Amino acid sequence: METAVMVNIESLVFEPEAKPALREISLDVKQGDFVAITGGVASGKSALLHCITGAIPKYHEGDLKGTIKVMGDDVAKIPLPKISSHLGYMMQDPQSQIIDVDVYEDIAFGIGNMEMSLSEMDKKIKTALDYVDLAGFENRKTDALSGGQAQRVVLAGVLAMDAPVLVLDQPTAELDPKGRRELYAHLGNLNKEKNKTIIMVMDRIEEVIDYANRVVIMEKGTIIKECTPQEFSAIAAANVPLVDNAIREYGETVVSIKDAAYTYNGGFVGCLPINLEIAQGEFVTLMGLNGSGKTTLLKMVEGLIFPSAGSIELFGEKMTKKTAMALRKKVGFLFQNPDYQIFADTVFKEVTFSLRLEKLPPDEITQRGEKALKDMGLFEFKDMHPQLLSRGQRQLLALASVLINEPELIIADEPTSGLDENQSHVIMSILRALSHGGKTVLVVGHDVSLAKVYSHRLVAMYQHEIVADFPAETMSSHQESLADIGLLKGVMA
Repeated sequence: METAVMVNIESLVFEPEAKPALREISLDVKQGDFVAITGGVASGKSALLHCITGAIPKYHEGDLKGTIKVMGDDVAKIPLPKISSHLGYMMQDPQSQIIDVDVYEDIAFGIGNMEMSLSEMDKKIKTALDYVDLAGFENRKTDALSGGQAQRVVLAGVLAMDAPVLVLDQPTAELDPKGRRELYAHLGNLNKEKNKTIIMVMDRIEEVIDYANRVVIMEKGTIIKECTPQEFSAIAAANVPLVDNAIREYGETVVSIKDAAYTYNGGFVGCLPINLEIAQGEFVTLMGLNGSGKTTLLKMVEGLIFPSAGSIELFGEKMTKKTAMALRKKVGFLFQNPDYQIFADTVFKEVTFSLRLEKLPPDEITQRGEKALKDMGLFEFKDMHPQLLSRGQRQLLALASVLINEPELIIADEPTSGLDENQSHVIMSILRALSHGGKTVLVVGHDVSLAKVYSHRLVAMYQHEIVADFPAETMSSHQESLADIGLLKGVMA
């Protein structure tokens, strides 16, 4: 087979940093390959993709020494606007690539510059939308899309360009399990049936293993190993951490939800009557497909909205407009996208923002801030701008900013979204340790395997109500019911 992408990188350095972000990388991707790239936090995965697309150094300035060729052409000699004829690129954050007010026009933006007829353009747009299961979304406003829908729209725009090489950075990060399986199946079909070459930073190996033919493992800016998906799956299974699952006694009830329901304006159902109790020290994972009511339930627990019927109590006190402010001070909330809660110009200022807001003594602020960063492995980056951190590091920074206030209840909305297995285990291990220290943890997640390892309880929602609630160690006996609501496929080990 002919080479589709050839990468020879001696080094990539971003000033004023002296340490290379990438070094000594040699990668030869054949036409028709499906290459999955993985690695730990700040291993260089996204930087490598940026180099392949030409975004580094043409958009993100950096000193790149080496040569990269796509379909035989030197990327350095291809004007950035022309690279789309060689490859299609999907970034990690879908909102970064959505530029128009409605779905149809957003997808039309790229192919509108390809000198094709309006009828041909219309056909390509509708075919791409159908391919990502968004047929009928042509007139949907892009600011009304869910995270998963936005990700599909971006992919549709990439597919409509019909480039021979697809470069994808965590393409299913915002999707639920059913959506991830469907999207990977689509990518697998493109690879096999249309001979598309795919290079992808992967989300979860168990979902891509049936489609990829190569796995590239990166650490500290270089490739340390290449193997088959089956070989990597065995490596990943051997590295799953052992978690203490001994039966524990919990404290008093922290969250008490009694027949709580919510209906949005216009009659859209957010939650049907919900009954749920969570005790001090519990780690509960709330799961369900997109649109099942999880986010609405979290908003009610946080006091961002109030039940249309029923009630919510935190720490024995009813959540109302009068009590919400005081109760929220006991709650730490971690958003799905860390960039929604990161705004300071250095890592240290970010993690200590709330302490400075309380006007604590400078020595105490310094001590607590440095400890929080050391606990997350971020201390060496304390003077760096947060947006220069990797996605996994920004998630750790957001978590540190939440935990520095020592909340009694920690709510995390899909904290491992966009992270690979290694990064996900880091985040979940921290949350599990907090629960063992007496904190109460409520996580919304899509990854059943992680929930099984780290949670004490799993609560599953479907069509706006709770349909299952059981101890995590008994998950194997519930696999059929979880498969029925789209959370599992086949038999779970």
